[in-house]
Amino acid sequence: MRGRESTHLHMENKDNTRRSWRRTALGRLKFELAGLAFARKHGLTPEEYADHLWSEGAVKWMGKEAPMAAEYLEKEAEAFRTLCPEVTFDVLKAGSEYAELVFKSGCLGGWGKNQWAIAKSLGLGKGHVCRYCRQAFRIWAKQLGLEACPEPKLGNVCVLQARKPEKNPP
Repeated sequence: MRGRESTHLHMENKDNTRRSWRRTALGRLKFELAGLAFARKHGLTPEEYADHLWSEGAVKWMGKEAPMAAEYLEKEAEAFRTLCPEVTFDVLKAGSEYAELVFKSGCLGGWGKNQWAIAKSLGLGKGHVCRYCRQAFRIWAKQLGLEACPEPKLGNVCVLQARKPEKNPP
């Protein structure tokens, strides 16, 4: 194969892989939101469903019991890059006691041209998804000795903060 033809095929394969992975990621998002919709239909709150789904497994996933805040957030960022290919974010602070990630576009509960279309099609509103997401991070991080919670801010921006809890809070 000549160089130009080889480069064209490589780029075409890369585009096909991206499209396939995007379909897979959308399928995973639909599955997760459908689980939330099913739970709500059967009387659970978004927080109760998050507790049920995310109450174990964090230590195995992380590979250690008590990571630093930055280690935890980097592991989450790695997962976001894989599972949510259209969500963009920046890690703004990364320390041992505190780390912060800001979502620039999209969020874990919806992304793409019509961010909330999947949730709406399942009878969910943004509030249901946000409540589920916040509790999922709380319960997951708690297993690792951390506090973590994404919070919506002005301008449709969501900030995920992870921190070591205070030793003796007032």
